[in-house]
Amino acid sequence: MGLGIWALSASAYAGWALDNQQSVIDFSSVKNDAVVENHGFKQLSGTIDDKGAVTLTIALDSVDTNIEIRDTRMKEMLFQTKTFPNATISANVDGTILRSLAPGTTRVDEVTFTLDLHGKTQDLPAKVQITGLEGGGLLVNTLAPVMVMANQFDLDGGVTKLKEVAKLKSILLTVPVNATLVFKPAT
Repeated sequence: MGLGIWALSASAYAGWALDNQQSVIDFSSVKNDAVVENHGFKQLSGTIDDKGAVTLTIALDSVDTNIEIRDTRMKEMLFQTKTFPNATISANVDGTILRSLAPGTTRVDEVTFTLDLHGKTQDLPAKVQITGLEGGGLLVNTLAPVMVMANQFDLDGGVTKLKEVAKLKSILLTVPVNATLVFKPAT
């Protein structure tokens, strides 16, 4: 019995790994001043270590707009995935607090995270709700969209190319991003 409790405690302090199948990062674009379209990414990976260091990687080649030609254009013209295959997010949270969240217990926090995208790095704020899950997992939701400005990441030229090739009047440079992330205890 003592060994079982020790093993459970050790695994609880090993941190968490992102469950890609249950996690979503999506964003919206606005074209021609009125048409809103929702997009997402199919390949996410990440961890939270026992101290609370968060690392999240978004495979930009996995962009999914539900239109194949638009996916290809975003990969090539906007994200330039051959040069910049991933976006990364890093943050630090209190691992002790995360470990103390019982299943169903919710906590709201303001988090500053670092986004590395297209060779540029910016610190951005996010209001998140963290919920403890059965089995020691965590559910992390943004409570409001994180506003990402394309020009801060040198993506405005790519937006212009997309606008021209699609013969649009406009594409807004500010993009709201939402996340629902499920982390399971690391093994």
